[in-house]
Amino acid sequence: MLKRQLTEFVKKEMLIMLRDKQTILLLFLMPLALIFFMTLALKGVYTDKILERQISLVIENESKSPKANLLENKIQSHKLIKRVDLPQGMDKDRIFEYGRAEALVIIPKGFDEGAKPVEIYFDPVLDTGYKIAFRSLMTSLTVEVVMGIDNLDTVVAGLVVEKTKQNRDIPSPLQQTVPAYAIFAMFFIAIPMSISFLKEKNDGTLQRLFTYAVSANSVALGKIIPYYIINIVQFLLMLFVGVFIAPYIVGSAFQTGNHFWYLVPVTLIVAAATTGFGVLVAALAKTPEQSSTLAATGAILMGVLGGIMVPYFVMPLVMKKLAMISPMYWAHQAYLDVFLRDADFSIILPKLAVLSLFALACFFIAGRRIKWM
Repeated sequence: MLKRQLTEFVKKEMLIMLRDKQTILLLFLMPLALIFFMTLALKGVYTDKILERQISLVIENESKSPKANLLENKIQSHKLIKRVDLPQGMDKDRIFEYGRAEALVIIPKGFDEGAKPVEIYFDPVLDTGYKIAFRSLMTSLTVEVVMGIDNLDTVVAGLVVEKTKQNRDIPSPLQQTVPAYAIFAMFFIAIPMSISFLKEKNDGTLQRLFTYAVSANSVALGKIIPYYIINIVQFLLMLFVGVFIAPYIVGSAFQTGNHFWYLVPVTLIVAAATTGFGVLVAALAKTPEQSSTLAATGAILMGVLGGIMVPYFVMPLVMKKLAMISPMYWAHQAYLDVFLRDADFSIILPKLAVLSLFALACFFIAGRRIKWM
């Protein structure tokens, strides 16, 4: 009897959801648009921290000696350097003010004799990491010229060998956006879920249901299960797009990791957390307008804090601490463990435990506050 009741309630909720085609399309199209546009945007914002990019440089060779000329050629021919010319009549002290270059190198007279060192000036807003890398490059090239070494890197390579694994902490733009905005959209399920509940409550549908021999648990599960399924389908679609379609459009690869089956428990628990959030919103809001505002505001705040809109690895330390407040942080890190870090399940399990506690807390609070009649 209970099984039949539950089946009928699920069918009813699915039919109601499918009638609202605009909302269903929004739930699927919103994360797709965010994945494509944010991936392209992030390629320009922080992929230069992952992929090599050139530093625009002005070189002033005041010495013109053979060694100075050799150093100038070595600098400008390096793959990380993009030489730009100082506009005629422009004071070199103002090149950074007008954004003409990111660094200035002056090879002074007396460089050959060792009387004066090479001078380096940086744009004050240039990232510290690039400053360090450029100083290291200039040191290497200058030593090559002064010591008469053809290629210092080759000499050093025979003495020091770097044995590092592929970076497992900094995701590519696509690795960041696919799980991030899939999670973000899954939390937005709270809007149609809570609105549906409040509409049925306000128009008397729920009251009429309880004139029959039905249990509140059957009604609750009948409303939760369809949205839970929708969340799982959402993620599967975003994953399909991320693996098979997006790489050809945005030009960035998506790696699924070596433990692909770990996605099953992760996605099931993330979907439980997102539907739990929807149930909580439905219990706390009194009108459809309140539920929309509460769900959207909550999802956006969790996204901002949780490393969805701003990548976690570029956050300052204080924000990284605050990120742990957001369930989206734990969900996103669990997916990155699978896709990026090839983590053992024992590493992922604590994150799933946090999400499970969040889901249980939402269901518990909602169960205490919800009023069916």
